[in-house]
Amino acid sequence: MKLKNIFFVIIFVFIYMQVFANTNPVVTNVSFSLTGTTVTVTYDVADVQQTEVTISMEVSEDGGTTWDYNFGSATGHIGAGIINGTSKTITWTYNGSSSGSVRIKIIADDLVGDQIYYSGQVYNTVTIGSQTWLKENLNVGNMINSTSGGTNSDGEQTNNGIVGKYCYNNDESNCDIYGGLYQWNEAMQYVTIQGSQGICPSGWHIPTKIELETLKAEVSNSSNALKAIGQGSGSGSGTNTSGFSALFSGYRDRTTGNFFNLGNASNSLSSTRYGLSLAYVMSLNYNNNSIPINTNYLPVGLSIRCIKN
Repeated sequence: MKLKNIFFVIIFVFIYMQVFANTNPVVTNVSFSLTGTTVTVTYDVADVQQTEVTISMEVSEDGGTTWDYNFGSATGHIGAGIINGTSKTITWTYNGSSSGSVRIKIIADDLVGDQIYYSGQVYNTVTIGSQTWLKENLNVGNMINSTSGGTNSDGEQTNNGIVGKYCYNNDESNCDIYGGLYQWNEAMQYVTIQGSQGICPSGWHIPTKIELETLKAEVSNSSNALKAIGQGSGSGSGTNTSGFSALFSGYRDRTTGNFFNLGNASNSLSSTRYGLSLAYVMSLNYNNNSIPINTNYLPVGLSIRCIKN
């Protein structure tokens, strides 16, 4: 496949502006060149209030209807710590279909350390010890209707180049509140190396088991410190002293395709596998104050909390 067979519309710029905050940064002079399947994007960025910005990119294959095309890894001036200036470049390889209208967003964010924009929504961040985490569970991709039958059904996440998510009880409003539920392979984008970006934003990754253990130690094994206020009861009542703001998002069962434990438990995937069929998971429960890090089967639909590189 040659990239010249793809119709690329003019790349345009999306500038994230927080309401009632400043209107910077500004991205201009965006263009691209094609060599085989290699796309090189160039742009200028300026911010009168900060010398560094965070740059991210989104790609659509359907003329801008959805922005969930997984462009894989990109190199160059993308991610956090990009210095203002001209002739910035991003390079990546296009492996999509040879038809349709491809659009690209270059997104500049100057709220470094506070908020990031990713895949159509804003995420808050929180720093706990030496780690910086997203303050919400990840909610990216197209909802897949989870039908009964589990791994034998058509409602499975697959390696098709489109990120899929489960929403508790097949209700997308639950994804808006609690984030999506993802099988391990989908979350990792079919890479098995721990610490991989997976479906997290550029500059972030799915935490390793060691990183979850570091978080656990930082809050002295108190799950209440990680839970949002109002989550849990009795000895398991959340205090959110860490600012992690965990919600009990439940899970999707791997064999039946049914959903369980919304409001009772939260399970965050790690990128560290245990053997061929299991991965480490950090669990929070409504009625106790501990933070067990156990294992669960890869096809179970669980939450993702991204950590900064």
